[in-house]
Amino acid sequence: MAKVIVIGAGPAGGFSAYLLAKAGHDVQVFEEHETIGEPVACTGVITGDVMARRLQLPKELIVNKIAKARIIAPNNEFIEVKLKSDIIIDRAGLDRHISQMAKDAGAKYYMNHRFEAFEDGNSNSEKGKMQKIIVAMKDKTKNELKRIETDYVIGADGPVSAVAKSAGLFGNRQFYSGIQVTIPVKNDNVIDFYPSGEGIAWLVPENNGIARVGIAAKKEANSYFRKFITAVVGEGFEKKIIGWQAGPIPLYDPKLKSATRDGRVLLVGDAATMVKAPTLGGINQSLIGAEAVAAAITENKNYEGLWKKKMGMDLYLSLLMRKAMERFSNRDYNELVSTFKKEKNRQLLEKYDRDEPRKFALKLLLKEPKLILLATKAWF
Repeated sequence: MAKVIVIGAGPAGGFSAYLLAKAGHDVQVFEEHETIGEPVACTGVITGDVMARRLQLPKELIVNKIAKARIIAPNNEFIEVKLKSDIIIDRAGLDRHISQMAKDAGAKYYMNHRFEAFEDGNSNSEKGKMQKIIVAMKDKTKNELKRIETDYVIGADGPVSAVAKSAGLFGNRQFYSGIQVTIPVKNDNVIDFYPSGEGIAWLVPENNGIARVGIAAKKEANSYFRKFITAVVGEGFEKKIIGWQAGPIPLYDPKLKSATRDGRVLLVGDAATMVKAPTLGGINQSLIGAEAVAAAITENKNYEGLWKKKMGMDLYLSLLMRKAMERFSNRDYNELVSTFKKEKNRQLLEKYDRDEPRKFALKLLLKEPKLILLATKAWF
């Protein structure tokens, strides 16, 4: 069995570590922060039935269950869509839960350790055996640099992945800036999405009196956030904030390589830009990527081929949607929401999983030619 180092203890890293340790590999997980799951950088909305295919969540991690979502146009016209099984999770708790699964399977965890670089040269190894990768890790507690030998390195260290940079896999990435607060605000337990020419904004209820309110934008994120949060909560919102998160969100890039040529350094989750572009979420995609990581190492299979077979087309179609949406004016968004208010279109949205656009995108275009016109207008 192989020796594997996982950089990052989020869902992508934790689930990779769990599956690899369960398969009998020698797994070490290194996390830069002192506490798993912190700081939080995610809204925590997941499709319950999709999550259930991969792991069972303890009830205490489920903060809320949501039955409906509204998509609200700039002119305040909206469409209301039934959700199958969306749940709001304790995002930090999810990381800790998956990490405990990995520990129980035999993975060893090291907190306050930061990945520095891959070092040149290989360690001595017997003829015919795979030479080791040498990784430089900084023990922040002791202020010491460690040199660690391993067979594989899993980069699960987020959007600005140091592993990707050091391995020459970072490329020319694009990012959205995300800003979110947890704040008291009355709501009717419906998720609200506000797409516009400025970006996308949301209100995700934890209960009828508290919500996660945030935005994602490519430019002028701070002013967009302030305008949105003021409209939702009112002036003086700063004094009401319970929690605050901000950070970059990667845009999926199908041109990027997610593994080195020899297949021994693999990127997963946000580090590999595995994010569904329309809503900029990626928890489920991280778990799918982790499954591919474990299969690639355990069964000696091509990593990119594995994960792209499962979700490559969905991520690509989602990217095309996002690219079109980036060119939409507020008037286009008004027309888009009006189009989806038609019963035949709304039913399609409700029938299929939004993580799998390959199952409904063509059907939508065939049912509603106006969507083709909108997409054409956006692209040309």
